[in-house]
Amino acid sequence: MDRTREYGTAFAVALVHVGLLSAGFLILADQFSFPEILRVSSEERLALFRQNQGMIVPAYYMMGLSGLTQIMLAVLFHQSFARSGSTLLIAALVAGVLGGAFQMMGFMRWPIAVPYLAEQMASAGTAEMRGVVAMLEGLLNRYAGMVLGEHLGFLGQGAWTVLISLAMFRGPLFSSVYGLVGLVLGGFILVSAMEQLGGPFEAIGFLSAPVSAAWLGWLLMCGVSLARTQSDGVGPRFHILSFIGLVALMGGLAATALM
Repeated sequence: MDRTREYGTAFAVALVHVGLLSAGFLILADQFSFPEILRVSSEERLALFRQNQGMIVPAYYMMGLSGLTQIMLAVLFHQSFARSGSTLLIAALVAGVLGGAFQMMGFMRWPIAVPYLAEQMASAGTAEMRGVVAMLEGLLNRYAGMVLGEHLGFLGQGAWTVLISLAMFRGPLFSSVYGLVGLVLGGFILVSAMEQLGGPFEAIGFLSAPVSAAWLGWLLMCGVSLARTQSDGVGPRFHILSFIGLVALMGGLAATALM
């Protein structure tokens, strides 16, 4: 069966996915001190949010849409392998869909729930009222953000990456280089998801931003490889230009996340 349409669509969705997350991250880093702002007090976070709300809300909405594109990617990659009934691919599909759904729920609190809390904080007339709003925002941040978006979302994303990378070793669709790099990145994403458990895991928090950025480079190169795959389902050979593209994209995006 000719699956070149699925291959091309997967590349297009990967491009949109990378664009949504990259643009959202850059806007939030500039306007909202992201991601450091997530670890400051609720009162400080809401004050800065209200100050730059016009830019922050669209940026978070874009990042929320990346949960939808993650789900689409999980489905398209599953279809591209064309191995119906494969337990490995079905598990990858489930992990990718759940990861995208959890991340969408985490991001979407910002365009809808947080503006209300920021308004309530600004209009609170007493310290007691501000304390109540801060407690509600802190609870929302820990549950919707840390539990759903970061912990469960990263677990789903990491599991999808590891499983789909294992599938890359079992057929001709991808070069095994993409599988090897994906296994490493997926492992790091799974480890960084443990930060939300606190205690000794807090020390690994620095991994999240650069690893996620490098993952976007890997994903985009996987999309490029799919777009170059012919109807016979045999992916292109991994050559020196593939290596340069992979290193440049992963390194460049990771460096941007660290700036």
